Amino acid sequence: MRLTVLGRSPARPNPDEACAGYLLDAGGSRLLLDAGPGVVAQLLRLGHPDELDAVVISHMHTDHFLDLVTLRYVYPWADEARRKLRVILPPGSMEQMADMARGAGYPDFWEKAFTLEEHDGERPFEVGAARLEPGPTQHYIPTWGFRITTRGPDEDPSRLFVYSADSAPCEQLERLIEGAHLLLCEATLRSLGEDAAPPEPRGHLLPAEAGEIARRAGVERLVLTHLPAGPAGAPEAHDQASLAFGREVAIAEPQRSHEI
Repeated sequence: MRLTVLGRSPARPNPDEACAGYLLDAGGSRLLLDAGPGVVAQLLRLGHPDELDAVVISHMHTDHFLDLVTLRYVYPWADEARRKLRVILPPGSMEQMADMARGAGYPDFWEKAFTLEEHDGERPFEVGAARLEPGPTQHYIPTWGFRITTRGPDEDPSRLFVYSADSAPCEQLERLIEGAHLLLCEATLRSLGEDAAPPEPRGHLLPAEAGEIARRAGVERLVLTHLPAGPAGAPEAHDQASLAFGREVAIAEPQRSHEI
């Protein structure tokens, strides 16, 4: 498997960067994980979106799904697409998608180009040779991360990639990421003051929390994403996470790939 970062920004994007979006090549299948604003423009640098086998959305915050609108405009606009793109959404998302179609002024805005479906939040599903197992995380709205393996002929089926999506520290997150060979983990917070104030439940991670949770879960390699970063990257986040993880941590960089 190979992961390519398209966007790493949080909801407030970093200058000249996209929000959350990641391209995963797995066993001959190509998946787009999340589609925040700016992601499609980055995807077009690597090829045409009709090369995708599916788009998988972790949760319905706009910084993770709003570029589905842009992606729709890349497909044939006047005519129906010859091959409709599979878009896999979190449970309970269809009405929100219908609202967006009505807002666009076209009742069949999605149907001409996409096949929309919801996973059930529990059972694994497949996209070609890739197997995705959803796991809930603790965020401000219902959110799922994914454990992903592949049965491709040239792939090692034991290799495990995990995408945390957005999450506060919680037992569900630790179960989700356990044993990952590569974990792509959010680390949005610079301080706890940026998260929800008690008694409201938290929704994001500090870099040190990401590193500590990854260490306890036996993660092999950790890549931090969904974080504010300047031209020099995010050195403080890197150092805090590395210290807690006990080994080197990578910072997600746009257009950089990671072999799994």
